[in-house]
Amino acid sequence: MISYKDTTFCTAECGNTECDLKYTPEVSEGAVKWWGNEDAPVAVADRSEGCIGFIKVYPDELVMEPHYD
Repeated sequence: MISYKDTTFCTAECGNTECDLKYTPEVSEGAVKWWGNEDAPVAVADRSEGCIGFIKVYPDELVMEPHYD
């Protein structure tokens, strides 16, 4: 199957801003430009498992369960 740049881009929530595999709006725009319309074939997957560059993103606010003594 043909896909944009013959690559599977990563959809994991990751803090690594230097990753070439991260699926970004720029990747999407490039695929549309390459293909000629919005139906561009782009392969995507969560590639975080086993990735040495993966940086876990933590939420801004953690919800804590109430603790009663």
